[in-house]
Amino acid sequence: MRRPYEAMVVVLALWPTVVSGDGPRLLFIGQDLDSIRGYLASGCCPVPDGLTAYLSLYNLRSKADGFGGLGLDERGERVDWEHSWGAGPVNAHRTATAFGAKHLAVGLDLTEAARMGGIDAVLAGTYDVEIDHLGHLFADVPGQVFLRIGYEFDGAWNTGYEDADRFRRLFRYVVDRLRSGALAENVQFVWQASASPLDDILDGEHEDIRAWYPGDDYVDWLAFSWFLHPDEEPTTGAKPRAARQLAEEVLALAETSGKPVMVAEAAPQGYDLTRLTRRFTGPLWDGTAGGGVRMLREEEIWHAWYAPLFRFLHEHRRTIRALAYINCHWDAQPMWGPPYQAGYWGDSRLETNRELARRFSEAIADWRAGN
Repeated sequence: MRRPYEAMVVVLALWPTVVSGDGPRLLFIGQDLDSIRGYLASGCCPVPDGLTAYLSLYNLRSKADGFGGLGLDERGERVDWEHSWGAGPVNAHRTATAFGAKHLAVGLDLTEAARMGGIDAVLAGTYDVEIDHLGHLFADVPGQVFLRIGYEFDGAWNTGYEDADRFRRLFRYVVDRLRSGALAENVQFVWQASASPLDDILDGEHEDIRAWYPGDDYVDWLAFSWFLHPDEEPTTGAKPRAARQLAEEVLALAETSGKPVMVAEAAPQGYDLTRLTRRFTGPLWDGTAGGGVRMLREEEIWHAWYAPLFRFLHEHRRTIRALAYINCHWDAQPMWGPPYQAGYWGDSRLETNRELARRFSEAIADWRAGN
C-alpha cells in the first residue's frame, strides 16, 4: 500500500525542477553566547549575517527552566540573566538584539526526552500559549528568523520524532499556529535533517527522509547538519551511507521543490583547533570517545574537514544559501565534555588558531561571492 508521503513525492516529481539561487549567501555563528562573544570579540573572521540560538518550547514560560532559553519572561519582558543546559549560556533575545546581527537562526526543541507526551500535548493545543509567546522574540529580530522546528528530526537521539506522520502534523501545527496569529511575517520555516551516518548505524537501516516532509506549503528552507568528512567511513565495520549521500538526499528534495538549503549546524567534530589534535568521536564510529589522540598541523586539519565542506558548498552553490558554523569550546561544556557521554567533539573556536581563521575567512569570502 502506498504511504501518504510516497504520493506526495510522486506529485513533486511531476513539477519542473527549480533551484533557488538568487539570494545572498548567509553566514551564521553560534551556538551559545560564549561562543558568539569569543568569535565577535576576536575580530578573527567575517562578520556574520546572523546568529544561532536554541529554545525549548515546553519551558518558554517557566522561570525554573530558564524560560526555555528565550530571554523573555512569561509577560514578554526581557530577563537579564542567561540560562544553561550544560552547553553554554543561552538567551535568545540577547542573541538577537545585543550584537548587531540582522538575522536569527532558532533551533526549536520539541523532543520528548524530558517531556513524555509533549508532542501529543502540542497537537492538542496545550502549548498554544507557548507558541504564541515566540512572537515576542520574533518581533524584536531586525531581519529574518530561521525557525528550525524539531531540528534533526531523523536523529535517533531525538526522542519523539520517530513517528514520521506525527512529526509532519507537529511541524504543520506550529506553522499554522504562528501564521494564524500573524506572528510569522519575518519567519522562514526550516526543515532540518541530521544527515548523519550515525543515525543509520543506530537504527540499523536507512530511512527515507521524505516520510517526515510536511509539504512545500509549510517549508521555506531545507537544511542538514555537517560534522564529519563527507566520505568518511566508520572503522567499526558498520556500513552506513556516507554523509555526502545523506546531504545530497536533502539537496535533491530541495531542488525538486525549488527551496534553498541551509547547512544548519557545522563543526569539525573530533578536532581541537587550540591543541591541534584529532581524537576518536565515539565507539559507534572510530573508538572510545576522547581516545586515539593524534597531533596534526593546521594544514592537515584544513584539508581533513574545512576544505571538503567548502568544496561541497561550491558544488551546490546555487542551492546552499546559508551556513551556520558552531564556534564552540565543546570540551569545556558539561553536556559535551568529559566523560563524553554524547561523544567527543573538541574545540572548534576559530579565534584560537590564526591560520585556520585566515583560511576560513578567505573561503567564506569566496563562497559569498559565488565562487
